[in-house]
Amino acid sequence: MSQSVSGCSAPLDQAAAGAVNQGSSAVGTSALSLDLLARERAGKAAVGTSLEDMAGELEDARKKLQDNMPATPDERTLHGEVRRALERAEGALGLARQALEAKDSPGGDGNTPALQGARSALAASAKELDALRQRLGTGR
Repeated sequence: MSQSVSGCSAPLDQAAAGAVNQGSSAVGTSALSLDLLARERAGKAAVGTSLEDMAGELEDARKKLQDNMPATPDERTLHGEVRRALERAEGALGLARQALEAKDSPGGDGNTPALQGARSALAASAKELDALRQRLGTGR
């Protein structure tokens, strides 16, 4: 797939890399927030605020990507892959927000099945976005 990435125009390639980086950061922050909640190092309100902010970051990343429409088949492929990865990240974050809302109290068990599922979904999303970062040459 590196051929199709290298064949993309600079504006779309840069937009895709920026969206992936922003999405990866939002997913990482969300996972960290849930981890802190599970270890009782952060309360429900603080984690809720963090997740809300990260949802905004993911939405912003998706909108920036949408502003750069692909012109070639390779660009359409890359655009679609990044868009779908961001949509899955938004879904994982949605699970995290739902799990947080279902949590009874800030001092309760942070390892409910819903929170475990949200943490797993965020981990899968982080892995997917990191793979895209590596392919786009923006990985750490």
